[in-house]
Amino acid sequence: MKKAWYGVALIVGCMIGWTVVPATGALDEDFAIDEAEATVITSSRLTFDQEQRFALFEEDVLVVDPSLRLTADRLTVVFDENDQAETIEAEGDVVIEQEGTTAWSQKATYEVPSGKIFLEGAPRIRRGRDVLEGDTITFWRDDNRMICEPQARLVLFPDDGEPGSGARGLMFGE
Repeated sequence: MKKAWYGVALIVGCMIGWTVVPATGALDEDFAIDEAEATVITSSRLTFDQEQRFALFEEDVLVVDPSLRLTADRLTVVFDENDQAETIEAEGDVVIEQEGTTAWSQKATYEVPSGKIFLEGAPRIRRGRDVLEGDTITFWRDDNRMICEPQARLVLFPDDGEPGSGARGLMFGE
């Protein structure tokens, strides 16, 4: 069963295997890739520090992936000693879209090893007409589990017979 919400909850879980290409799209013939299968990150500025193990994308950040689209003011990827993504943090007017589900927050943090995704700063998730809000929303990527606290608010509209409607569809994309 495909879980549409899974991808949004991952935030940028697929970032682990990202390929970064220039914003212009002008690639040398020997380096040409099929962008339809790649994750493309564009921003006004990219700072990469191998010694400090991080990449920082600033201003007008856009992540386009085959499974989701993310916009933010800033995106930071911290790598472990094996050059694998350890944490991915999007900040400032974060919007994540995937297959009819949209999430908004001021900050989204993905802890790659644990699969934990943390949305804060007026997080809100909408699928169809259904909406989930709270002060923080935390997901565990592999467990189909979530905590929304405090001030949790879930607005559900009557089931219209379409897959993905109702509380379970809002949270897990069924």
